[in-house]
Amino acid sequence: MQSPTLTIGLPVYNAAPFLRDCLRSIFAQTWSDWELVISDDGSTDESLAILQSIDDKRVRLVGRGLHQGLGASLNLITDNARGRYIARMDADDMMHPSRLERQLRIVLERPDLDGLGCGIVLLDRSLEPAGVKLNPTDHAAICADPLAGIRLAHATFVGRTEWFRSHPYNADSYGCEDWELLFSTFTKSRFANLTEPLYFYRELDSSTVPKYLRRQLRAGLFSWRHGRDQFGMTRTAWECGKRFGRGFIFAGAGMVGMAEQLVRRRYEPIDAASAEQLRSTIQQIRRTASPSAWPV
Repeated sequence: MQSPTLTIGLPVYNAAPFLRDCLRSIFAQTWSDWELVISDDGSTDESLAILQSIDDKRVRLVGRGLHQGLGASLNLITDNARGRYIARMDADDMMHPSRLERQLRIVLERPDLDGLGCGIVLLDRSLEPAGVKLNPTDHAAICADPLAGIRLAHATFVGRTEWFRSHPYNADSYGCEDWELLFSTFTKSRFANLTEPLYFYRELDSSTVPKYLRRQLRAGLFSWRHGRDQFGMTRTAWECGKRFGRGFIFAGAGMVGMAEQLVRRRYEPIDAASAEQLRSTIQQIRRTASPSAWPV
């Protein structure tokens, strides 16, 4: 089989309630020269059965049958990728049908880029557009305050396969793999973002208090270990303290049932016309025929 231009990397762990819509959004893409490499991380729900039912030569299922974490799954995808570029995708999300084509055309034209992201649409639990988040477009602005975070949504990342192979994920940094990767590479890489919101994020389903708290604590500890020499003790301590504070605020909000409100506040409102267009796109995705045994 001839190597495709693009490998779509899909790590999966117990994502059965969302997986069919995620896969439909992949098969709905306007860019067709891709392979889908799926790493099942020892799922114990229906996920593996759904994946095994796909009948498409572009799709390969890899995995060791054991739960090893997201970082290990992502590295396994990179090891098995045959495309010159890799596009990230999470199993509980969806993407606009033109996402991969629009991102890939940019990276093909810009050999200086190591990674390209795009904007995010927040979906509520009924798949209604609930907000939008757009990140800066140029590298300097994306990396202007690295201790606070590299402003590129990791799940929207499209980059050269050789870059991923040169910068593997830390499989031991459970829950913070993406943050550590971007923080560790921004000085020797070049990133960019598209302004269009082409990635549909189900954060309200996936953001739990333990997960968010663990991420903030681990990101803070990593920043403290690796940021002091570059940014100074005072600034690093301040940023780490803010991360710890956000984690505990979110935990407190979860205890009183207000965590969802905090998540929504991270996004900007969507105007009525854009929301209606997004609804139409989501309906189009969900009508996409799937090369599998499960129904549309």
